[in-house]
Amino acid sequence: MDSIDLNHLERRARRKYEWSRARRALVGFAPSLLVVAAAVGFAKHPTSTLAFGAAMFAAGVTALWYGRSLKRAVLPGFGLGLVPLALALCANQFGHACMGDGCMTLCVPACAAGGLVAGIGMGVIGHRQRQGAGYWAAASLIALLTGAMGCTCVGYAGVVGLAVAFGLGILPAVVRARL
Repeated sequence: MDSIDLNHLERRARRKYEWSRARRALVGFAPSLLVVAAAVGFAKHPTSTLAFGAAMFAAGVTALWYGRSLKRAVLPGFGLGLVPLALALCANQFGHACMGDGCMTLCVPACAAGGLVAGIGMGVIGHRQRQGAGYWAAASLIALLTGAMGCTCVGYAGVVGLAVAFGLGILPAVVRARL
């Protein structure tokens, strides 16, 4: 009977410990919801923006809850994701640029430029800190989801532009880390 009670107490203590860590992760990443709310307020497609924001929040909370190198990836990923988000939301407010006979939206080039800057920044930070694959994956995911909130301005073409440019920006650092 003593061992059953001990097992029950161990499970109960573990459950309380994990819930405490989950609450701390939720509270720690809650300020990002202000960015999500602002992005939804300025977005042309608020539903897509909200979906990417919810995914970003879930990824950030999960990384903080899990800890280790994933925990260290949250702040750089979120901070670098703000670059394409801000550029896309600003481009969204300007609409389009007309030159001669043709007009084009500024959203896709802004998403690509922001993705390139975020990818280069992620490569520099990750290489300097000599982090592992988990860090790179978590930071990249959070950065891409944060940037994608703004890059839905012309549909998923902006998100694809963000992802491709981010991949090009981070590629030299990934190759360098593998060598």
